[in-house]
Amino acid sequence: MTIALVLLAPVTVLLLVVAPGAAPPDGGVLTVDDRTALGDPGPDRGPDPPVPAVLPASPEAVARAYLAAAHGGAPGSAGTTRRDAAGYAIPGGAGFPVLDPPGPGERRIAVVEALEPAGSDPVRGRVAFVAGIRTATAAVGAPPRTERWRTRVVLHRGPAGRWLVAADTPITPDTPDVGD
Repeated sequence: MTIALVLLAPVTVLLLVVAPGAAPPDGGVLTVDDRTALGDPGPDRGPDPPVPAVLPASPEAVARAYLAAAHGGAPGSAGTTRRDAAGYAIPGGAGFPVLDPPGPGERRIAVVEALEPAGSDPVRGRVAFVAGIRTATAAVGAPPRTERWRTRVVLHRGPAGRWLVAADTPITPDTPDVGD
């Protein structure tokens, strides 16, 4: 019998008991059934993403494709998870909750303006970058609203030799860059 302890909030703990021979839960991630049992279904799952025909071979190219897909947006995605970048991320990623969706009739386009190396671990097959992101949000014919920020993105080289994004952490006053 496997017992997994999952921390949901500072004072809430979920104890999962898995029958002998059953696989333990993936990395403490709650399934839709787990959330329903807790009375919190979470955000709706966004539409399945298009599968990239060919993943870029370099970690830089994967980071750029992932960031553009993950930080773009379409109208009507409030309350769902954005899954466009799932093809560039490690397996099991559910997507990101859309906290600030574009308004009715608007689209958000994300562009990677800068991508600077921020460390690597060749033995573990990891590489990190600090990216400068710019988004433009507007309806057709309207002037765009732009935002800029920096994020740290970490990629892992999987057993098949493919680079996939393992983390995307915005650099804010609460989560500063290591060099800041």
